[in-house]
Amino acid sequence: MIHKILLLTLVLFAFISANAQDEKSDAVYQDQTKEYTLNKDGSWAYHYSHKLLIKTYFAFHNLYGEDFIVYDPAFQKLKVNQSVTTMADGKQVPTPENAYNELLPGFAANVPAWNRLREMVVTHTALERGATIDFDYMLTTAKGYTPALMSNEQLMMNSPVKKLTFIIHVPSGSSFNYEQFSVKSKPVIVKEGNKTTYTWTLADLPAALREDFRPKEQQNRPRIVFIASVKAADAIAGFASQEAFKCEIPARVKEETAGALSGVDKPLLKALKLHEKVANDLNTWQVPLLNTGYKLRNAEAIWQSNGGTEAEKVVLLTGMLRSQNIQAEPVAVVAERFYSKKVASPAIIERFLVKVNIQGMEPIFLSPTQPDFQDLRYSLSGKRIISLVPGKIQPSEIIGEPKNTLSLTGNLELTEDSSLKGKMSMELGGRLNPWLKVQKDSTYTSTMLSSGFGNGKITEIIKGKTDIDLSSFSFQATSGNFTTEKAGHIFLKLPSFPNGSDSWHMTELVSSRMEPLEIPFALNESYDLFITIPEGMALVSPATSSNISNEFGTIEISISAEGRQLHIVRKINITNTNVPAVKYDTFRSMINTWNSKKYREVVLKIGN
Repeated sequence: MIHKILLLTLVLFAFISANAQDEKSDAVYQDQTKEYTLNKDGSWAYHYSHKLLIKTYFAFHNLYGEDFIVYDPAFQKLKVNQSVTTMADGKQVPTPENAYNELLPGFAANVPAWNRLREMVVTHTALERGATIDFDYMLTTAKGYTPALMSNEQLMMNSPVKKLTFIIHVPSGSSFNYEQFSVKSKPVIVKEGNKTTYTWTLADLPAALREDFRPKEQQNRPRIVFIASVKAADAIAGFASQEAFKCEIPARVKEETAGALSGVDKPLLKALKLHEKVANDLNTWQVPLLNTGYKLRNAEAIWQSNGGTEAEKVVLLTGMLRSQNIQAEPVAVVAERFYSKKVASPAIIERFLVKVNIQGMEPIFLSPTQPDFQDLRYSLSGKRIISLVPGKIQPSEIIGEPKNTLSLTGNLELTEDSSLKGKMSMELGGRLNPWLKVQKDSTYTSTMLSSGFGNGKITEIIKGKTDIDLSSFSFQATSGNFTTEKAGHIFLKLPSFPNGSDSWHMTELVSSRMEPLEIPFALNESYDLFITIPEGMALVSPATSSNISNEFGTIEISISAEGRQLHIVRKINITNTNVPAVKYDTFRSMINTWNSKKYREVVLKIGN
């Protein structure tokens, strides 16, 4: 009996919560359908429809006044079946002809290779509070445009959905696999004639919130990943089998590559020089893989057009590296939590990188679109890396959690002119260690160290251990930007480096949240400093300490004084980066303690 009452209470709570969100929302999808159909010849169709209730002025002025459909007219046909606004008084207003306008998609602007793409903009008319938009279209895709029918479909929208129907039709004899995440109901499977239909029906989906620090992979939201094809095949291997992934560059590019490396001898510096050239000198085109039909141009076409998608720039950089006898291969990054062999396809790829193997070193991963301060391996914990080499079984590996460390120790002196100076030692590990940047720019160490001292003067730098995992330095620092004088008191800020926990910008966390919170990365950050203050000054802020330990990590803080010497200890060690909503208060209290002004500043009194 107790269990029944509890179940009824939970159902009632979910119903009340869903209705409360509906009341606060700008709009509500009363009905939404997403329907995929694979045909026997390999062509496929996507049918979409919704009935959307407009509730606020903001909804039709800023959110839902238009619908956008991107497609490739060379291989796809678009048909809008219905676009009608039913006004609050029941009057129906069909969308007029001049409200249908084809444009070049914004991501294809200044991208000659993909200027055939089109974006149909449907402007809905007669919108008002209480109006309902009925919208329905069909997009059919010719066989061969994509290697299979595949999708990595997140099902939540920016407004609540009362009812969502998700349908996949596959012909008999075809290959079909799916995985579902945060979706409790299994599909209803119906075999009829020469096709099988899979139907998911979901009710009362909440709006996809836009809270800060939400999980990067959005694993808390309902998702269906699937692949359907007329013939069973490894979709990743098929994607990697296209000509572009041979990464062959023409003679002209080889000559330019050799010229760019004039005077550079070390293989690592050669790799970094070419990486910088491709990342900085060639345009990056943000054309989604789906809208290129999952196809890449070859290295020669990429070079001649002075630009490419991320995947294409990977192809070019790989070819340039190989031309200098540097072993390299293109790789794909996917979220391990959404990966399984049966649904592996290009649709689940998050990004593309180049894996570089240099003799005597562990492989490093480079982005083709931006300069890298460190091997990207240290930023990919929990990701699966899949090799994209034609004609081979696609090997993969899972990246482990790095040891991200920042440690600053030393003895400082507050001078009569309010400068802070002294001898310091620092260690940086994992993603915080700018190892790649330092290899190609020896002056960066001074710039980086200066950032933790108000851009003060850094001298006498002595390098200790310097490798890809951990780098250490000792140095002399002088800065005049740490003190403020008010009413006979000196407010002294304590040194803190911006690339550690400060880079999270968690200084203002809201009082409550609905979604889980994800801390940007695990971290062990510590400061152990002795600061000598001038004669005639005394610490007036009280000696204090705080120790916190919970499931997310630990914090240790102490500020004490003995004579003219202050001893500052500040340590934070984050070991678990995933914060469930029910544990948010615990984490918020912890991070607010770490960021509290009373632990980042001391107050000194001048004179008696």
